[in-house]
Amino acid sequence: MEVVVQGESSDVSSKYTLNPSRICNEDILLCVDVDVESLVEMKSTGSNGRPLTRLDSIKQAILMFIHAKLSINPDHRFAFATLSKSASLHNW
Repeated sequence: MEVVVQGESSDVSSKYTLNPSRICNEDILLCVDVDVESLVEMKSTGSNGRPLTRLDSIKQAILMFIHAKLSINPDHRFAFATLSKSASLHNW
């Protein structure tokens, strides 16, 4: 991509070129608290008319995030941790 910048006078111009850069691979850790409070129903309902829980909303947000990140760079790596009475870690 080239950008031409005009100076204060019309005869002065500078040309800048942006160097292409590679998107770096990322290691992403998602941590979710899955205590009993996450199973509480929210006021909104899902597409099937069934009430949504907080955990359903969290799952949907995580799926959308992962799909978006993988569409940018399919080499991103993900790990998922859950917290309740104890912690657990799951690698994908």
